[in-house]
Amino acid sequence: VQEETDPAVEPVLLRQTFKKGSAIMIRLGESTIEWAKSFKFYLTTKLRNPHYLPEVAVKVTLLNFMITQVGLQDQLLDIVAE
Repeated sequence: VQEETDPAVEPVLLRQTFKKGSAIMIRLGESTIEWAKSFKFYLTTKLRNPHYLPEVAVKVTLLNFMITQVGLQDQLLDIVAE
């Protein structure tokens, strides 16, 4: 993933589900499929210190599993600069 997400995954990120009969459904493009409550969606990136737009950050939970000293310095500098 780069610093923006593909618009095609918006319904999944926002969990735009609806009920059809007794099933929970989601629309992806022109297809309507059944939504599984246990569904998990993971996005990964190779960027060392990605900076996502606020519009992206509010839709997902960001986890940084690869902290480097430079990356930590960048994050701390961002916090101090705010």
